[in-house]
Amino acid sequence: MLALTQGLAIKIDTMIEPLRKLASCVGAPLYDLAARLYIAEMFWSSGMTRFTDWKNGNFDNQIFLFDLEHPVPGLSPEVAAYATTVAELVLPILVAFGLFGRMGAAGMLIMTAVIELTYGHYDVHILWAFLAGTIFIKGAGKFSLDYLLLKYLRKE
Repeated sequence: MLALTQGLAIKIDTMIEPLRKLASCVGAPLYDLAARLYIAEMFWSSGMTRFTDWKNGNFDNQIFLFDLEHPVPGLSPEVAAYATTVAELVLPILVAFGLFGRMGAAGMLIMTAVIELTYGHYDVHILWAFLAGTIFIKGAGKFSLDYLLLKYLRKE
C-alpha cells in the first residue's frame, strides 16, 4: 500500500511540475509586479493630492494636517508636509519601476509605521507594511529595472 501511495504521489508531482515552473517563471514575477504597482499607487495618489495643493497655493492645508491632525514627532509641520510630499512622489516611482526597489520599499515601510503611529490604525496599513516588507526582503522581482541592471552588471 505504501509503495502504491508513493508511486501515485510521484506521478502527481511529475504532472504538476510544469505548473510549478510556470508559477515560478511567470506567476511570481507578475505577483511581484502587481504588489509593487498596488502599493506605489497608494502612495503616489496621496503625494499627488499634496502636490496639487502645493501647485494651487493651498499647501497650508497640508501643513495644518501635520500640525493638528497627525503631527510627526520630531518634525515641524512644514518639514513633515514637504518631506512627506516628496517621499510620496519619489518612493512610488522607485517601487513601481523596481529601480532601487528595496530602498523605496524601506521608505514606504517607515512611512507606513509613522502613519500607523500618528494617524491611527487602519487594516490597510497592515497590507502596506506586508507588501513593502516583502519587496524589501525579496527585492523587486524579475520584472524590474533592478533585475535588468543586476543582470547587465553581473555579465561583465
